[in-house]
Amino acid sequence: MSLAHSISTPPIRHGRVLSVELRQDAAVCVIADKTRLLLSRFLGSRVAVGDDIAYAVPTGDEVGTEILITKHAVTGPSRYLYHAPIGYVSQPKVDKRNQQFVSTQVHDGRLGLGAIVVLCEALREYFYRLPHSEDRADPPTLYQILRIPANASAAEICVAFKLRDLELTTAGGPSSERGALERAFNIVGQPELRACYDALLANPDAPAIFPYGGFGSLLVAGEPSRDGQTFFARRVIAFSPELRRRRFRLALRRCEFYDGRALCRDVRRKLEFWLDPAILHTVWDPTWNQWKHLLETKIEVEGTFVQSGKYRMRRGA
Repeated sequence: MSLAHSISTPPIRHGRVLSVELRQDAAVCVIADKTRLLLSRFLGSRVAVGDDIAYAVPTGDEVGTEILITKHAVTGPSRYLYHAPIGYVSQPKVDKRNQQFVSTQVHDGRLGLGAIVVLCEALREYFYRLPHSEDRADPPTLYQILRIPANASAAEICVAFKLRDLELTTAGGPSSERGALERAFNIVGQPELRACYDALLANPDAPAIFPYGGFGSLLVAGEPSRDGQTFFARRVIAFSPELRRRRFRLALRRCEFYDGRALCRDVRRKLEFWLDPAILHTVWDPTWNQWKHLLETKIEVEGTFVQSGKYRMRRGA
């Protein structure tokens, strides 16, 4: 005898916010049906009394992260805030209005929204922090934050980051400065993102790619489409990538050696990272690639890895 089991979709709840309590590490929102909704402090700080919240009721140990907030005190196309887990983000495309955008699928969406479309202008503002003109003061470039010239080598970028981070730590600098420093290094320290940033400095209207291909939690402001299946984001408020701490051993022969750095890959674990020669207290050059198959040395690696995606050409598209 067999038993048939039906899988029910968690119910969707929505209601008007009656109160918001900001705590040290979280926020508690009470909605019209007296439900107490626990949010991160960052997200809760953007919720006000009178807003409408829609969310899927989490089941079991599941954490409900997809939330749609309607700001009644705000008018215009950015009166909606949408927080959702996302997967792979596409390369930039051009729509019918000649606007550049990227798109991503909502991971396990329950509110009917299956995709998020983000204007490249929003990516430039949030991730790349380009210098402004006209009536606003120009923020420093990412190179200026690292205190290096724009033609600095990969090795010089790593050294500059370590020195500046040590300076801020010793002086007890504000967390905002350390965050800006880390953001600058994460962009110009990665060849593909650095090339995108340099192109944007030369031409602010150049296409902007989503760093590391997406994968994480995205909070955006914008509006849903008329059919309720797509969210059009006009501003990126926050992005938290998927992170995982890993520790493993890797043979040096699996690395591609360049001047000042090495690209290491572990196909079995699906891992890829750049290796600084200062860590191994040695110096290499591209000629090592000719005889690296003779290397018997293995290194032990421990670090935090970011979930990422790769752009690949298929069928000429």
